[in-house]
Amino acid sequence: MSLNKISVKDIYRIFPNNSIMDTVPLIKIELIIEVSFETFGQVWFTDESGRPWIREFRGNKWTKVILIKDNRNIGFSVFINNQFQQRNEVLILKKVVNDELVDQKSFAIDGDKLFEGWFKLD
Repeated sequence: MSLNKISVKDIYRIFPNNSIMDTVPLIKIELIIEVSFETFGQVWFTDESGRPWIREFRGNKWTKVILIKDNRNIGFSVFINNQFQQRNEVLILKKVVNDELVDQKSFAIDGDKLFEGWFKLD
């Protein structure tokens, strides 16, 4: 009974001319939410294929890392609940590309309602 083993040399034979090394480097995009109080809400974002996603979060910080091949616009917005009607609080949305801050917005939370609604980062 023989076992088929593959070695590193075999991989280079399968992919001639070092086509493994010729792949395009991935772009790392981080979507970050920072809230100055404990809350919960929903996050809407698009992934590397352009598909929309909605995720729930709880706490005062949320982060999502997306790896893409080409530089495309990734949509990003958040819905904040304010059940204890916290006043004079701040919501910060950040988009970081390859460890470099490219977009950031700060929003003031009024505290008049139980929910604050959708905040969008363009």
